[in-house]
Amino acid sequence: MTGLPQPAIFAGYDAGAYTLPEDLVHARETHRKVHAQPYPAPPERPGAVIERLSHEVVAAVHDGKELPDLTQIEAARVAEQTHQDAVDIMAACEVLAAERVTRALRDHGMAIITDHLKPAHEETWTGFKAAWRTLQEYGKTEPRHLLAAPVKVRKASDTCDQLVERYIHITGARTALTILGFNCPDDPRGKYSAIRNYHELSPSRLAMGRPPWHGLSTRQFLGWHAENGGQLWLPTPDEQKEAVWVEAEVNPIKRAVGF
Repeated sequence: MTGLPQPAIFAGYDAGAYTLPEDLVHARETHRKVHAQPYPAPPERPGAVIERLSHEVVAAVHDGKELPDLTQIEAARVAEQTHQDAVDIMAACEVLAAERVTRALRDHGMAIITDHLKPAHEETWTGFKAAWRTLQEYGKTEPRHLLAAPVKVRKASDTCDQLVERYIHITGARTALTILGFNCPDDPRGKYSAIRNYHELSPSRLAMGRPPWHGLSTRQFLGWHAENGGQLWLPTPDEQKEAVWVEAEVNPIKRAVGF
């Protein structure tokens, strides 16, 4: 069986995290319907038919009855080949349906970024910063410290959790598109794939250097950037490349020590 290509892209769509082009959704539905078709049950094998008929012939001779119809053997061979043909066709159909999805992903990849993921990302980041600000004003941000907090604060924390899940879906879909070729060779370490002002927040260029947000959960990662001026974004490959070279132009040496 051929699975759905890049399922992470569709997981976010199904969760309502973002929209997708109609053609792509239709291609996914075609794959889903083809994949859902039940495989035909295998018929009785010719060898099993021969063995069964051998016993029936002996029994008929012993009892003096009419011999069984031996054309059942040829019918079993035809049925076996027909079954195999059906299995082969269904497998080929799944491959073709999956290829149709992959083709749609490549055809619409850039539009998925600019028209679907990017607006969802901006909305998510804006909403998270507003909810996080409420937690900052309260003085505590970790859920375990908010059990006795006012309703407004607990609601803001729940909003953060919901937007974290949405953010994970959005960035997961963007990563899946990277696998399909929508990547930025100028940024091999992906420093600008999520953070526009990466080196403003983490100036170190050491190969083993770790940014301040290293090891944080997604919620904490978003909270850290909300508090420290992180410019989270979802760039196209060209936008990501531009960010890399703007930084490199400021200090060309940086290009040689770890971009």
